[in-house]
Order: sequence, then C-alpha cells, then structure tokens
Amino acid sequence: MCFMIAVGKKASADGSTMVARNCDSNSTEAQRIIAYPRKKHQPHELIRIPDSNNVEIPQVEETFAFIAITRYVDGDDIGMVAGGVNEFQLSAGASTGGWLKKEVEDISPMPETVIGDYRMQLILERCKTAREAIEWLGQNVAEYGARTDNYIIADPNEVWLYEEYQDHHWAAVRVPDDSFVVEGNSFRIADFFPEDTANYLCDPDLIPFAIQHGLWDPNSGKPFNVSRAYGTNNRNRPRGKHGEFEQPYYSLHRIWRSISLLNTDLNLDEYEPTQEYPLFVKPSKSITPEMLIHVLKDTYEGTDLDEYGKTDMPYGTIVDPVTGHYRYSPAWSKSRIIGCPQTITSWVTQSRSWMPNEIGGLIWAGLAATASSPHIPFYACHKDTPSAYKIGIAGDNSVYLPDSAYWLFENIGNIMNLFYDGTVDLVKPVWEDFDHRRYEFQNSIEQIALNLYKEDKQKMIDFLTSYSNGVALEALEVGQDMLAKLFTRLAMVNNPQTTRGYENPAEWKKSGFIY
Repeated sequence: MCFMIAVGKKASADGSTMVARNCDSNSTEAQRIIAYPRKKHQPHELIRIPDSNNVEIPQVEETFAFIAITRYVDGDDIGMVAGGVNEFQLSAGASTGGWLKKEVEDISPMPETVIGDYRMQLILERCKTAREAIEWLGQNVAEYGARTDNYIIADPNEVWLYEEYQDHHWAAVRVPDDSFVVEGNSFRIADFFPEDTANYLCDPDLIPFAIQHGLWDPNSGKPFNVSRAYGTNNRNRPRGKHGEFEQPYYSLHRIWRSISLLNTDLNLDEYEPTQEYPLFVKPSKSITPEMLIHVLKDTYEGTDLDEYGKTDMPYGTIVDPVTGHYRYSPAWSKSRIIGCPQTITSWVTQSRSWMPNEIGGLIWAGLAATASSPHIPFYACHKDTPSAYKIGIAGDNSVYLPDSAYWLFENIGNIMNLFYDGTVDLVKPVWEDFDHRRYEFQNSIEQIALNLYKEDKQKMIDFLTSYSNGVALEALEVGQDMLAKLFTRLAMVNNPQTTRGYENPAEWKKSGFIY
C-alpha cells in the first residue's frame, strides 16, 4: 500500500522531472541499494519470475546499467525494485492500485501469468524513455496480463502515470510539464481522450470492453472516465482488519493532504463528498526534492486528522486493544498517514535534460521509514555501494542482520515510534539537518562533476561514486551514534523511579544531557 508523487519539469525548481515514493510493506522486507552494470546475455536465456506461476520470460541481448533500491532474495533471477534510475535517466516507481468495482472484478479476472512489480527492474534494464516504458508495459500486459498496479515513470522530458485494471486492461496519461500528480492506492486517471496519443495511451480493448459491459455509455455526452468506469473508492481495508469495508478515505486522505501541502492555495475537503480530487495540479511554488521528502514524512500534523497528543482516548490505556498499537506517536493513527512506520524505503529521483546522463540522473535513497532515515544521493553512473547497503534478507527467511544499513535505520524508527515523546528530538532534527546539507552541497558537487566530465569521464564517475559512498558511510556513523543515544535515553525514560530529578520531560530535555 504505497504512495507516489511525480513532478513535471516546469513544476520543479530546477527543471528536473521527479518521481517520489514511499514503499510501504512488511518492515522485515529488508531493502538493498545496488548498482547494476550494463550486461550482455546469452541467446535463449530465460528469467524465472519469483512469486509467479512458474512464469519465465525471454532475456534481452543486453540490459542497461541502473542504480536501485531493491528487495532481492538470493538465488532469484530478478529482484523486486522499489525505485531506481538507469543510465538514460529513466526512473520509475510502482504502487498497489485502486479497487475495481465488484462487477468489473467478476468479468475481468487476473491472469495467472502476471509478473507484477518485477516489471520495475525490467523497465530500468530495457527502456530509454518514459513513453517507451509505457509501450513496453502495454506489450507485457497483452502477453502476461494485469493486476491493479500503478506506475509513475519519468525521463528528463516526460512523466507518465500508468494504471491497470486486471485482465489485460490498462491506461496511461502524460503528466503536464507544469503540474504534479499524486497516487495513493486509488484509481486516478479520469477523463480519457484516446485520439490524443501524445498524452493518452491504453490497451485497444479498454473502451470497447467498458461499452460492451455497460460501464460507460458513449451516448451520454460525457468523456470516457476510466476511474468511474472501472473503479470504486468504497472498497478499502482499514488498518488491523481483513476483508472489504466501506472506508473510502483510507487512501484518499493521503491524496488530499499531499495536494494541499504542494498547493496551499487550494481549499480541498479532506472528506470530499465526490471522493475525487484533481488529477494534475500546479504547485504554489516550484518543487524541490527536499519538499517531496517533507511530504513523504507527513502525519497530518496540525489538521483535524492529527490524533497525536489528543487526550480524549476512547480506551483506558494508550494501547489500542484492536490493533495493539502504542498510540502516543503520530505514526499510530486511525487515518492512513503518508509517513507511516511500515515504509521500507522512501526516495526521490531527479532526471535533467541539460546534463550528461551520468550526472543528470540520481536517486535520493532512503531505507526504512522516511522520518527516521537519511536520504543519500546516488547518481546514474554509480558503480558500487558500501557493503552495509547491500546486506538485507527479504522473503520468508527475512531476519535482523546487525551489519545491514536497512536494519540500522529500521531500528531507529522502531524505537522512536514506540517511545516518541522521549526520543524524537534525537532523531528527526538530526536527519533533517543531514539531508538539508546534502541538498545545499548538490550544486557544488555537480559543478565539480561537470568539470571533470569535460576532462575525463572516468574521473567524474569515480568522483561521484566516492562522494555518494562517503555520504552513505557518514550516515552509518551518524545512525550508530544516534542508536547509542537512544538506548541511553531509554534506560532513563523507562525507569519510573527516576532519581535524577528530571521527572518532567520538559526539564530533562533542556538539561543538555541526552537523557
């Protein structure tokens, strides 16, 4: 149940196209950051797709280089990439899509051969442009079928939003250059104009199927609206329960909030009666990667949906008896927040047409929950990552590993969210400052890289690789120091019979001691 934002090049502060994502999943699904080289393959080589019905697909003659955050199980032919950017500055993010109408689900079954999110790696390995990636997805769906996934794909010039509706149905729209789009586990593509192939693409049966089954009346005088034809917002799962419940705003609140943060002039209703929000929105001010990371951390602070600190708890305990959640933290909310603790990676990509591909494409990569992790700039030319960032077991054998960067940042977030009031000051401001300094250094670092590029491309690659890996190693040092302070703080906070005279948190926070 992930969350994504994409930004057109005229809506960004520097002309970048950008894609941002929180990948939300089981927090034991440890993520790795891996630099994949360009690679040639043997004729007739096949890729076995994990978690599928033994589906095998043909490998291509040569795959492109890319840097990615990935869920990888040792021994598998392919990983499940959470986000990345390739050597042509193509970037991509995926999300579980919306909910189909019951009648559509009944007549539009999901084929047993669907590939799912493993397509992320295939896109980065095989495609050079966003349009090419959309067309490749369409071909893949025609052959292997569709689930209900959403993709946002960007190159230095174009950004596309892609949705699919099971069976072999899909649609995609180009995001206007001056706008951003938000996707949060809902179908978002609305009025659709298939004759405008510069901005709209779909499978050839999408509209005929809708007409045939009474999902859209072409004589209504209204444009074909994909979301209304195929989807519904009334089927969502609330946290802690299974099955179908009418809770439309479970996903829609994240869409409402992120649009409101990036366009402060709009006065949107968090409980919009139509259950529809604008698809493409112009921002109030030009968007930066730092702004997008800020949105990815959001917990509805200062809104009516902000439950943190409320004293009118419906139970006699701070533990919710239904979910077991410790509720005195912004993370534990009845409303589905954007910056949730089950985020296993958060990131922002930039693609920039005026720069060489090696420098212009980068991913600000974070492991584990957004607010309790650093975001490290890895460039499209990156050749390798520090060993700690390549350690992480996913799947059935997932387990804590002490040398894993993922688990370091995951544990920091877990402690902060379990003992929030006593620890948040040791975590969030530290990473905010860490990230902010990286954003401030970006122009200077890239100017050095551009100068080296003119002199010797290999020197430029070595420089950026060394810089990013240095930032990544510094983040480990900061994180280890942070964890030590958290453990020390907990030894005090968890003692109800304190003897240090700082029974009032407001006092001991001012004392200068970490506890």
